[in-house]
Amino acid sequence: MLNGKMKREINWTKILLAFLIASFLFFFGLFLGYLSNQIIEKNSNQILEETKNKLFSLESLSLLQEDYPCNSYMLDITSEKLSFIGELITLLEKKKGVNDREVLDLKKVYTLIEVRHFMLINDLKKNCQANYSTILFFYSNKEECKEDVTKKSFILTFLRNKYDFVRIYSFDLNLDSEILSFFKQVYNLDGCYGIILDGKKIEQDIQKYEEIEKYLN
Repeated sequence: MLNGKMKREINWTKILLAFLIASFLFFFGLFLGYLSNQIIEKNSNQILEETKNKLFSLESLSLLQEDYPCNSYMLDITSEKLSFIGELITLLEKKKGVNDREVLDLKKVYTLIEVRHFMLINDLKKNCQANYSTILFFYSNKEECKEDVTKKSFILTFLRNKYDFVRIYSFDLNLDSEILSFFKQVYNLDGCYGIILDGKKIEQDIQKYEEIEKYLN
């Protein structure tokens, strides 16, 4: 009898200990989750402010370029800044969500500057015989498009890094913007993505970079 009673006491002790450990792990997990959210929110705000500052700087550089129409130096600088800001906005989308109001507002400003830069590059090509190839990449943020868009984005990024004369401008098809409405109407854009190379829409489903590379200047 004594041994049986002792066993029962030991079992209850183990159960209580297991309960305490489980409770500790549960509340510790909640604390870590809360702490992580605070860190993410802080980092998101820092990225948000940095993106805003970069956009203001980029706007000024774009305006300066208009006074020096055949000097590509300023445009080359702004091209690098455009790419960097695009990466910041992508990071913000991951942290705050693609439908976050502040992120969407930043993307609208970014879209305006991209279009201005694109037009300046075209002027440089037309009036100053500059050698550039421009690619407009229109993409959808819908979940069903994620895999296809990611693949096309990777291919285009590879081309941009391989060729100095390639300029790529990315536009969110789901953005509420008159500019996007114009592009969608002009190029008959629907589906998950669209690629416009030097003013011509690529109709085939791109699977590797060579399929675009052959059309570059």
